[in-house]
Amino acid sequence: MTSELLRVLRPVLLDEAKAEQILKRYWKSRIAIIWTVQHVHTAANERDRALTDTEATELLQLMLTNHDRQEGLKWSDLTSYIEEYKLGRNMNIREIRRFVKLNKLTIRR
Repeated sequence: MTSELLRVLRPVLLDEAKAEQILKRYWKSRIAIIWTVQHVHTAANERDRALTDTEATELLQLMLTNHDRQEGLKWSDLTSYIEEYKLGRNMNIREIRRFVKLNKLTIRR
């Protein structure tokens, strides 16, 4: 998808208005569901785990490679991968409270 978008935008990359017009036309007949590193960190924290950004990115790539196109991707797939591959480290009590009360993510550095 990225290479297709670049091919379409290449002639107008210096003209922001034209690029925006082309993108709107491009996405008129398409949809994309976006999974981000922040989603991965949230799912990990829900499981009392803290991941690095590298681990979260690798998990996104693993999900992309291994998902069932008929089923798509579900939140439970994300949490299953975290548990199955034993990713990250256990969060401490303070981190868990901060996540639950303030919705602040803990990311392993």
